[in-house]
Amino acid sequence: MDTVAAWAVCLSGAGRAGARALVLVGVAVLLGLLVLATPARAGVALQTPTVDVAMLQGGSMWLRPLARTLREDAVPRPQPTPLALLQTDLPWQPVRDLEPIFGFGFDRQAWWVHVALRHDGPAPLELVLEAAEPLIDDIRVWVFDRGRGTWVAQAHQGDRVVGAVRALEHRHLALPLTLQPGQQVDLLVRVFAVDGEHDPLPLRLWRAAAFFSHAQLEAWMYGAYYGALGVLLLYNLLLWAGTRESPFGLYALYLGSFLLWNLTYRGYALLYLWPDAVTWNQIALVGFSAAIYATMALFAWTLLDLPRRTPWLARLQAVLALAALAHAVWIALDPQAATFATLDLVGLAMFGVLLLAALRVAWQGERVAWIYLAAQGSLLAGAGVYYAIKLEWLAPGPLALQALNLGSAGEFLLLALALAYRINQLKAQRDLAQGRLMETLHQMNERLEREVAERTEQLTQANQALTKLATHDPLTGLYNRHTLLERLTEELARARRHPQPLGLLMLDLDHFKPLNDRGGHAYGDHVLRQLGALLHPPLLRTTDRAFRVGGEEFLVLAPDTDADGLHTLAERVRSAVHGQGWPHPDASIGWDTVSVGATLSRPDDTPETIFARADQALYEAKRLGRNRVAYA
Repeated sequence: MDTVAAWAVCLSGAGRAGARALVLVGVAVLLGLLVLATPARAGVALQTPTVDVAMLQGGSMWLRPLARTLREDAVPRPQPTPLALLQTDLPWQPVRDLEPIFGFGFDRQAWWVHVALRHDGPAPLELVLEAAEPLIDDIRVWVFDRGRGTWVAQAHQGDRVVGAVRALEHRHLALPLTLQPGQQVDLLVRVFAVDGEHDPLPLRLWRAAAFFSHAQLEAWMYGAYYGALGVLLLYNLLLWAGTRESPFGLYALYLGSFLLWNLTYRGYALLYLWPDAVTWNQIALVGFSAAIYATMALFAWTLLDLPRRTPWLARLQAVLALAALAHAVWIALDPQAATFATLDLVGLAMFGVLLLAALRVAWQGERVAWIYLAAQGSLLAGAGVYYAIKLEWLAPGPLALQALNLGSAGEFLLLALALAYRINQLKAQRDLAQGRLMETLHQMNERLEREVAERTEQLTQANQALTKLATHDPLTGLYNRHTLLERLTEELARARRHPQPLGLLMLDLDHFKPLNDRGGHAYGDHVLRQLGALLHPPLLRTTDRAFRVGGEEFLVLAPDTDADGLHTLAERVRSAVHGQGWPHPDASIGWDTVSVGATLSRPDDTPETIFARADQALYEAKRLGRNRVAYA
């Protein structure tokens, strides 16, 4: 058993790694949906008294074709010990087909399974017995050595078993065994469903090395699956937070409910999230299932506008959603209740109503409904296999147990496509409505202009003047300080996303106070207007923007500017003003000039910090004698 123990340690690490991969792996896995259930094939009962495990092919074998079964009501009372059960003449029934997985359906009785094994090989053989279904309520395993007359291994596990000890840290029962050459053992398994709903029993015998390789691969596959769902969930939550569009939020609720349910359904929640909390595990399994149905209905309502397009089907969906949520209350009050017996039927009815509603909407010409139908068809194919197995309409094949995961993966990808299409459709409709509204307003405006042309012109001019007054300086026609704060915030954000920083020039007319004092305010306003008229292309680039921030102070924003470009621009502005030859009223001063403070943005800049640096540079230019550029 040393090798098995070493592999068990590896599996424990792989299990934890798989659990971490549930949230870390963000690679979306797109799997084509297959028809996974196969009908039962008639065959002849295998009469071999014992099975030679040395003949294992491919590392594992399914035990069902080699087994016989017994319903517990055929066991005499009081119930004998497991060993006596093997030695008593009881109506054991051999399996008469080659299907690999047991399906006991809805039955309040426990079932027994017996398989006789022998090892004819020359060396000890390390094996692992796996019951690959985490939702089995109560499963007990005994391994009896015929030669020594002793029990060599036992296990008791299940999602209703309090304090169950896992032989291996795995999401379902996995029992390591070592058979010696010539050893014969009897494998006895008892399965019991508390609520009478038996889950499929995939009973499989592995070579130990093959089992642990398979378990590690399975952990990473589930990690990729949950990682893909987690990425979709996070993406749509961010979209909802950014847009406040309800379809994104409802899609995230639906996807989140399914993700939590699947973690519970596949046994990862009981293994990692709430170990041994078996009562809560049952409540969570039903509660998350009910949440899936309710959020699925809400999402369909918003995506397809069902309350308006198919009101009576929408009302029927509401009734079914309330019926599903009632099961969550039911299981919370009675954790032993067989809630899935009716919840499964509610789910099937919900699917049927949703498909009918989507077909009706699609028939009305709504393209997004066709995408929705494809998505639900993907899930329905997987869920159909799942429910058909539950209702014993189909024999459970080995891949059929993954049908729901495959179907759901296709569904959520297609629903994301439908959601994107719907949002674009709503945007196009909104744009079309806005266009029609604008056209109507334009026609009305033309009619009003014909009737009251003079009044309309006055109102138009007044509106234009008010709009310009709100964003522009009335004296110079440049943008005002209020607009500057908005543009500067936007440009700083853009500069952080691009390799080139934002350049900022702060200009101040030199000796403006004596200009006003001697030339009068009218002349001062004249000079300010001339400077405002100058701060346009070709002096500035077409991407540059000039602002009057107050008094004789002006500011220029120059996006995507490096240090050389900022220096060139600053000197060009300063020399252009100097070259205008605007006479200063004070003859000792001569001509009007400007001092310029220049700076480039930094990644952590705010409007206040970059303003402060530019102002400091401007102060330095003034201190150095004016009519010059200083940098900070």
